[in-house]
Amino acid sequence: MATINNRIDMPLDEIEIGTVFRSGGRTITEADVVNYCALTGNWIEIHSNTHYAAQTRFGERIVQGSLTYSLLTGLIQFGPSIQANYGIDNLRYLKPVLIGDTIYATAEVIGKKDKDDEYGVVTFLMKALNQDGYVVQKSEWSLLMLRKRDDLDALVGSSVPTERPKD
Repeated sequence: MATINNRIDMPLDEIEIGTVFRSGGRTITEADVVNYCALTGNWIEIHSNTHYAAQTRFGERIVQGSLTYSLLTGLIQFGPSIQANYGIDNLRYLKPVLIGDTIYATAEVIGKKDKDDEYGVVTFLMKALNQDGYVVQKSEWSLLMLRKRDDLDALVGSSVPTERPKD
């Protein structure tokens, strides 16, 4: 049975290859699609024109692949050990995502390597599943992250304020 385990809070040295993180679901709405069109300028008719989309192989408007990917990266929550996006490889759109579909994310650790004493790169096999369990999108996403617990604790300790006593 799959459980929700979508928060990656550990440094690279504590992550094990084969670990799978899973999210809860997120239903993609009409507002999401229209707002994404406005934000990105991606008014391609398959996303924004109902009449046009009805004539296509999908028979209706579909959600932008980049919107699906953006939501996917938010469904898996990355803690402060993540320092930067390192790259996306082999991004594939396997099935259309429709307005009203609910997507779920999985992120399987498929690789990790040290860059230096402080940083390393972790690679996840990211998948978006729809409400029926079909993989609609997948990619390999690499992130630069802190390697050691001590470095992570020091960063968090220096960046989170503590409450001061009243004057």
